[in-house]
Amino acid sequence: MMQKSVEQEDLRVRRTRKLLQQALFELTVEKGFAAVTVRDITERAMVNRSTFYRHYVDKYDLLNQYMDELHAMTSEAALLAEKTAPPSEEKVPSGLLVVVRHVQQYSEFYRVMLGQNGEQMFTLRFRQMSESRYRYVFSQLDQKPDPKAPPLEMRLSYLSCAAVGAILWWLENDQPCSPEQLAIWLGQLTMTSAGLAPFPR
Repeated sequence: MMQKSVEQEDLRVRRTRKLLQQALFELTVEKGFAAVTVRDITERAMVNRSTFYRHYVDKYDLLNQYMDELHAMTSEAALLAEKTAPPSEEKVPSGLLVVVRHVQQYSEFYRVMLGQNGEQMFTLRFRQMSESRYRYVFSQLDQKPDPKAPPLEMRLSYLSCAAVGAILWWLENDQPCSPEQLAIWLGQLTMTSAGLAPFPR
C-alpha cells in the first residue's frame, strides 16, 4: 500500500513538472523567454504558485533542470541507439539523430531559444551538451596524438558552436531536410572539420 502511494506521488510530481515545462515552452514561443513570469507559467499550467516553488526556485531553475533532464535523456538514448542501430542505418549518426529529433519535437521553442533573442544560458548548456557528445565520439576513435593539431578543447568548442549554428539554420529555414539528413550532414561536417575524414563527394 505504501509503495503504491509513493508511485502515485511520483507520477503526480512528473505530471506537474511536465505541465510547467510545457507552459514555459508555449509562453516562450508566444512572448519570448525574457518576458515570461512565474505567474504566467503557473496560470498556463493551471498550477498554483506554491506548487511551482516546491519544484523550482524561479523560471531559470525550471529551464536549467529541464536541460539536466534533456542531457541525461539524450545521452542514454544516444548510447542505446548506437548499440542497436541495424547495419542499414550505420551512415546515420545515431547519437546526433536522437538530439535532432528531440529538437524537431519542440522546434518553435528551440528556434526562439537558440536565436538572437534567446537565452544565453540555454545556448551555453546546449553547447556543453554538444561538447560532451563530441568528447565521447573522439574517445571512441583510435587516434594518435598529433602535436601540430589544435588542442582538443579548442576543437570541441569549435565543433559545438558550429553544431548550434547548423541546427539553428535548419530551424530558421523551416527544416528543409529530414532529421536523418541533417544528422548525416552534421556528422560529415564534424568529422571533416576535425580533420578525421575528407568530405564525401
